[in-house]
Amino acid sequence: MSEQPITGVVVGYDGSEGSVHALEWAADAARMRDVPLTVLHAWDVRVGRPATMPAIDPRAVAEDILNGGIERARRAAPDLKVQAVLARAPAAAKLIEVGGSADLVVLGPRGTGGFPGLLLGSVGAQVAAHAACPVVLVRGRLDLGPGRIIAGVDGSPASRSALALAFAEAEGRGSALSVVVAWEPVSGRDLPPLVDEADLRSAAEARLARWMRPLRERHPGVDAEIDVVIGQAREVLMDAAAGARLLVVGSRGLGGFRGLLLGSVSHTLVHHAPCPVAVVHASTGNDV
Repeated sequence: MSEQPITGVVVGYDGSEGSVHALEWAADAARMRDVPLTVLHAWDVRVGRPATMPAIDPRAVAEDILNGGIERARRAAPDLKVQAVLARAPAAAKLIEVGGSADLVVLGPRGTGGFPGLLLGSVGAQVAAHAACPVVLVRGRLDLGPGRIIAGVDGSPASRSALALAFAEAEGRGSALSVVVAWEPVSGRDLPPLVDEADLRSAAEARLARWMRPLRERHPGVDAEIDVVIGQAREVLMDAAAGARLLVVGSRGLGGFRGLLLGSVSHTLVHHAPCPVAVVHASTGNDV
């Protein structure tokens, strides 16, 4: 009999402090969405046991870690349906697999597992890059209050999907939303004839406003503002994320406008942002 697809919010848990914070964040996200919470622990022993190492049962250790996560989840969210998944598989591969049916996958920034394969930190970037659903890396200060949601937008399909998720998160949490565009000044010699940078920037802002219109209608309670900041996307978004509840970005920018290109910054943000980061892939309709 084939396994049922895992839906709702999935959190990768290995017992580390980072995964505990991820579990708390994931429980809050599942409660907000009114969906089940799955606590997943993946273990994969690939090395021989040294002669001096005491005999241990790695599966029993993995079961103890997972049971501890389930207990924490039920204390954090007694009203939620919480389920456990124990998998002997590489962590990245298993999390990417469940991301095919889950609404959201949540991870800590790094783990402290006692065996190879228990480390979540080494797989976070892989999961964010390849999982079909949005992936949240719970970095920095854990804040479960309303706070402010930051969406980094560059005009790419992935960033438009990220914008849709950011609106939904802001509505669900009662948060204000800042839609941040990093504008890199354009050299005059690179512009077409009869076009100046101010015209290009105005056209970009107008197109962004059009994209946001249906999202404003769908989420009328969200206080959303557009913030165009001069600078490179990496630095602009790192600065904007300071003190934020969540930073939402596309997995890869494709350059909707010259000067608005996010570029390949999601990797940097996953590893260095001062707040939790959601990485979103482009969907068929861009959700906008």
